[in-house]
Amino acid sequence: MNVLKKSLLASAVALASATAVAEVSMTVGMVSDYVYRGAELGDAGAYTSIDYASGGFYAGVWAISDAYTADSIEYDIYAGYDTEIGGVSLGLGYTAYEYTGTGDSESELTLSAGMGPISLSYSDGEDENPTSGAPDTDYDVLSFSADVGVFTLTYGDYDSDDDTLDYDWSEISTGTDVGAVSLGVTLGHNSDGADYLVLDMSTGIDL
Repeated sequence: MNVLKKSLLASAVALASATAVAEVSMTVGMVSDYVYRGAELGDAGAYTSIDYASGGFYAGVWAISDAYTADSIEYDIYAGYDTEIGGVSLGLGYTAYEYTGTGDSESELTLSAGMGPISLSYSDGEDENPTSGAPDTDYDVLSFSADVGVFTLTYGDYDSDDDTLDYDWSEISTGTDVGAVSLGVTLGHNSDGADYLVLDMSTGIDL
């Protein structure tokens, strides 16, 4: 991957590519800051993923140090299907966000569509908070991306049903490959007034 997407995937979660032949791959990388959907979730840290892809289906696990404690890990489990119909790419995916430092978790279903340089995704999720005792919260995330030359422009909106966490964000990102290493940079701003710059370096390995 060239830029931070979670798909660190834009969705971020990161999605495995759809191929007719089964593939298993591993990605290892490092980020200067952990930012997802415009929210700053931690400092610099290493991340890794293992992905399986076959005939449009994909599944994988992605992990990174999280913001709770120095030895806590966030790990995301995801699966879905990507296809293309009449020049329009379509996707359906599920992601579970889990944390070793707390019993809290999130889960969401994501629909995505794209044509040429334009893509759109919508996620419907639930935030479960057994550790804090706060009530579970449903949320929606809508994001729009456009490739303009070597840059990707992204705008997103996060909306919780109880209005405790509502914000939007915008980003510009770019990246390049240097041999087997992918380098990426993302500059962003969210409606809470935070500006951020994220540097990403990763490499992929076919297993």
